[in-house]
Amino acid sequence: MELCHGWARRVLPLSATRKYSPVEIRTLCKRASPPFWLRVEGKHIPVVGEPCLQLACQVSAAYHDWLAYNAPEDDGFAADMLQRELRIEGHMLEPGSEESDRDDFP
Repeated sequence: MELCHGWARRVLPLSATRKYSPVEIRTLCKRASPPFWLRVEGKHIPVVGEPCLQLACQVSAAYHDWLAYNAPEDDGFAADMLQRELRIEGHMLEPGSEESDRDDFP
């Protein structure tokens, strides 16, 4: 089962090494071109309207996560590290940051 988009019915690419929430899949749909289709056992079912697209994203996420059962759960570590790196980068770009002895990062 896959969520497809466009008249060419291209498969929405999902990584096999991670799990997805329905919200993440819906965000991917915003970058894709409509119309949307749900491909089940080789049959394309049209997804018409926002409520149907939300349901298709939920079904797609559940099915994908079932297939990627051994993918690690997102514990927020990657997002936390990205936030810290951006904060440190911003601190380093401040004028006079090289001369500062103050280190207020956790």
